[in-house]
Amino acid sequence: MKLLDRRFRLIAFALGAVAFFSHEAAAQGDSSARVVAPGVALRTIARAEGPWVIHALSVDLRHPALAVRAARACDRLTGRERPSAMSKRLNASGEAVLAAINAGFFDLEGGSGATVGNVVVDGEIAQASGAMESTAGRPRPTRSQLAIEANGRPVIARFRLTGSLRTPRGRWTLAALNEPPAADAVTLYTEWSQRPPRVPASMRAVSVPLALQSRSGDTLRYRVLTDGRDTAGASIERGLVVGTGSAAAKVAALRVGDRVTAVATLTPDGTPRALVTGWPAIVRDGRSLMETLDSLEGASKAFATTRHPRSAVGISRGGDTLLLVAVDGRQASSVGMSLAELAHTMIGLGAWNALNLDGGGSTVLVVSDSVVSSPSDPTGERAVGDVLLVTRSTGATEMTRALPARAIVPSCVLSGARDPDR
Repeated sequence: MKLLDRRFRLIAFALGAVAFFSHEAAAQGDSSARVVAPGVALRTIARAEGPWVIHALSVDLRHPALAVRAARACDRLTGRERPSAMSKRLNASGEAVLAAINAGFFDLEGGSGATVGNVVVDGEIAQASGAMESTAGRPRPTRSQLAIEANGRPVIARFRLTGSLRTPRGRWTLAALNEPPAADAVTLYTEWSQRPPRVPASMRAVSVPLALQSRSGDTLRYRVLTDGRDTAGASIERGLVVGTGSAAAKVAALRVGDRVTAVATLTPDGTPRALVTGWPAIVRDGRSLMETLDSLEGASKAFATTRHPRSAVGISRGGDTLLLVAVDGRQASSVGMSLAELAHTMIGLGAWNALNLDGGGSTVLVVSDSVVSSPSDPTGERAVGDVLLVTRSTGATEMTRALPARAIVPSCVLSGARDPDR
């Protein structure tokens, strides 16, 4: 009897995932749908008025075997990787990845693959900032992010780093974690950051290398390895603290053997299980945010109104369903969408809240290790900085990767080329 009950539940989850799309089916045009796994359904929609081809994956978060995770390319902060290669690599390690979509904006021209904005992987902050972003000296709002909280609930919000360093020389606000150092601020670099921070020559900076002693939740405990020195040429082994401008003297006062305790979390709601940064939020409480430029989080009008390939993530009104959507673009069969068109498409698919992700040549949706969308780059699928993953429990003991990875994975791309989208 228990076996029959379980089968009925699985069938219900599968049918519910497909039915999630049905309420606007007539308005969406020709479509095809298939069940990827219990609770996960893929629909491909062709709409003549664009023309558009839309690939929408629904994930029933009530299904106990499903989880949504974030992953950095190469399992580290440096490098890029094709989402299909990441899916295959993680599946080969036993992680049971069902689907992947490209996530945050990233550095392509510089070749580092560094993500723009905050990143949380498996409950650990890989990168975060507590200050407003700035471009050419002009501040702009913190970009919206998708978080998967500890209870599995998805949230779209503007998370910011809240942190401090406790030292024998005082308690200091932690401005950033594994981000480029800001002026007159203290920044911490952990094992996630494999390369020295880039500090402008005009900015006074002092760095102190640290040895990690222990980690407990959001708390990292270190000991100072050497006295402070000029940041130029500094290396990161287990940790590094950098002070710039008026904060340089504080860091310079640290001495060998000093204990340094870092406490870092994200607000609001604390550090989630997973987090990726998008830009901008496009739907809130069932309404499009794209009708006024004030809601674009610093994005230009051209970025919002030009039709591009687009990636987006949406949350149903009750928070039980997650939508991963890729819109093909720059092709005769599908021209791409403006942000307003994307917002209305997400609402039509059932999203109560939605976030735009990196698009253009980066847009790709991978299901069962195969690319199901049509990437716009002439060379095909692009290597990106991070992804959102849908995974399924295998019923066995879950494998844990050593994060961040110390060795470069074979599919990692460490070089960059000029990004045609920027």
